[in-house]
Amino acid sequence: MATLRVMAERGRLDPDVGYWAQRWDPEGRLHPLYYTSRYDHRWVNATTLPVLYAAYPLWRLGGYRLTLLLPMLGSVAAAVAARALARRLSGGTSDGWAAFWIVGLASPLTIYALDLWEHSIGVALMAWAVVLLLDAAEERRRLSAFAGAGALFGAAAALRTEALVYAFVGVGAACLVLLVVRRKPVPAVAGGLVAVGAFAVPVVLNTVLEQVTVGQAIRFGRAAGTASAAVSDATGSGDGALATRLKEAFLTAGGLHPILEPMSCAVAVALVVLLAYACWRSTRPGGTGPAVVAGIGVVAMYGVRFADGLGFVPGLAAATPLAVAGVVLGWRRFPGRFVLGVALAALPLVWATQFSGGAGPQWAGRYILLSGLLAGVVGIVALPALPLWVARGLVGLAATITVFGLAWTSQRTHQFAEALAALDRRPEPVVVSRVGHLGREGGWFYGDHRWLTAVYNEDATFAVDVLERAGVRSFALVDLSESHRRDLAYPGWHVTGHSRVTLVRGVPLTVVTYETV
Repeated sequence: MATLRVMAERGRLDPDVGYWAQRWDPEGRLHPLYYTSRYDHRWVNATTLPVLYAAYPLWRLGGYRLTLLLPMLGSVAAAVAARALARRLSGGTSDGWAAFWIVGLASPLTIYALDLWEHSIGVALMAWAVVLLLDAAEERRRLSAFAGAGALFGAAAALRTEALVYAFVGVGAACLVLLVVRRKPVPAVAGGLVAVGAFAVPVVLNTVLEQVTVGQAIRFGRAAGTASAAVSDATGSGDGALATRLKEAFLTAGGLHPILEPMSCAVAVALVVLLAYACWRSTRPGGTGPAVVAGIGVVAMYGVRFADGLGFVPGLAAATPLAVAGVVLGWRRFPGRFVLGVALAALPLVWATQFSGGAGPQWAGRYILLSGLLAGVVGIVALPALPLWVARGLVGLAATITVFGLAWTSQRTHQFAEALAALDRRPEPVVVSRVGHLGREGGWFYGDHRWLTAVYNEDATFAVDVLERAGVRSFALVDLSESHRRDLAYPGWHVTGHSRVTLVRGVPLTVVTYETV
């Protein structure tokens, strides 16, 4: 939003968000938008340019709300892909409309349709690629399917780094099926080569776009950075990093609570086990008592989570309970085995290479959304095999957790807007934030007020030095209330006031005003 606002004000497709303190902080250590990179004379805080440039004319025409047409269309396209996949999984016995409506209105894609992010578009591109690869593996289409899948994965890779993993797993799976199961090595090799060539086309075009507009490859620079961090974690050079990645994997697999603690991981495992057991046991001969008990346990766990109040649900299984049904029941026929194989085989690779940090404040494991969609569609197709009460319960859980997420999205958006508007109205000429992403969350207000972001104490000291050299005589220091130290002192400055701003429910900010002596 910050980038689009600046682009619209300048009237050109230039993602440079600028930096008011560049003269005193040329490295951008205190840039208001955390994670902003400097490319020559440009300050860029965009991870992908295609969606940004597609949104630009919509922003000029109808503002932020009209730009939401893009993620909405992405989720609709993903729902259509879900329908196409469901028809293939059912062998033509289903029209696939149940998958379309559930994915569109009662899945994480419903929530990702309502924010200007590239996730829904990336998932749609990858989902259609898997549809084509399934056709190739079943020999309905060969080279054309591989070419289409490669191009779709390449386009997705320009938006989402995890598309590289899903492309590797999906194309590799289709080639292995042709080679090992169908015993057709020539189509397998030819299909793989065609897919790689088609994948390269949108990737190269996006790289050229980045070089022309920014002067450097953004997308794959980011991918190289996350891969490097993953290697560092795996080799043990990061302090506790490997353990953190394991906890993040558990949390994004099934976590109900956005807390990176052993208890949250244990709850995630318990939820997945109870969901899986209820689905499996209800289809076995004998009494349904054990399945009912497991189902009650699942409902109780969701009830406890809802009682905690609105907030993030980071786990794939927790936000997409039908995916668990798919993993339990979807192995009987080849299409289901193929789709589940792609969905599950990609998970360890994504967890090993994804950006580490922030696993809690997200919805449904945003790096593994495709796995959730694929397994969820398999689960939807398997619903007729379940007792009616189990099928209705799973759909009801999917709808309920989606409504919970929509309510949280609405509340969080409005409360953040109110808090940032209050900070934007501060009388001090500069706001210094000790909360890293606060300026990013307030992208709508970017440029209205001069901000600096100083997460660490040494950064805050440097910020004061920058302000002195810039001739600023007062500033507001913003920090989370529980982490604020009232004894923070800067030579030549004295505290003239304290106030509080509520960021979201239960998260107050302390605002301290400093003036020169």
